[in-house]
Amino acid sequence: MSPGAALAAAVRMEVARLRTLRSTVVLLAAAVLVGALGAAGFCALGARTDLGRSGLLEALTAGSAVGLSLTGVLAAAAGALASSSDHRHGAARTALVLVPRRGALLVARAVVVSSWSAVLAGASLVAATAVVAAWPGEPLWGDSPRLAVLAVPLAGFVALVALHGLAGCALASLMRSAPLAVGLVVAWPLVLEPLLRLALPRAAWAQAVEGLLPAAAAVRLVALPPVASGAAGLVGPLAAGLALALVVGAVAAGAGARFARRDA
Repeated sequence: MSPGAALAAAVRMEVARLRTLRSTVVLLAAAVLVGALGAAGFCALGARTDLGRSGLLEALTAGSAVGLSLTGVLAAAAGALASSSDHRHGAARTALVLVPRRGALLVARAVVVSSWSAVLAGASLVAATAVVAAWPGEPLWGDSPRLAVLAVPLAGFVALVALHGLAGCALASLMRSAPLAVGLVVAWPLVLEPLLRLALPRAAWAQAVEGLLPAAAAVRLVALPPVASGAAGLVGPLAAGLALALVVGAVAAGAGARFARRDA
């Protein structure tokens, strides 16, 4: 089997596996619900207080720009469940029989998981946009910057959710447990990274490191650029996205190395 044929077959197999998981429909519905409820919450808050120019962005992304991304957690769960299926009923052994190229299997899973995670992000955004547009007397549109400015953090949001999916998939493969993988994704921005920041010394290099830690990079990836920043406003999100992608890539490389060494 040629590398191209192996990759195509592996992608078809991963898509078929995704369609057979009962969690697929549940997570899609949950993403829509998170987007709708997040938008409703920020619309209600915006009616009582001034959320500023970032209010609409917060509503569309369910607050991902200021903390934990709930849609990202759902994507991490989707990736973790896809990976943990390898450890049940000999799924990994069957996959290797059908596609005897481990590299193709790894690339196909990364492609399918990241694509499905992007779909979850899109569904959440569509639901949130519908709620904001239908909210009576909603003030967020008027205070928000133009759509060309919003396009950058919204694209960052989709990338952030896709990286969450890959992280959940890789962590579940390493830890052989979907709940532990998702738990680590949730605990990192809420508990582990704040503790790590407290442990860092008060030095200039440590402050630079803090900005590149995964949770801090995630916030910068989905944040609005400064007013009238122009093309220079892209530097921060691009650097944050690269830093976050490197961390997720390192975890994925570890999972891939383990998969390459272990018996099916």
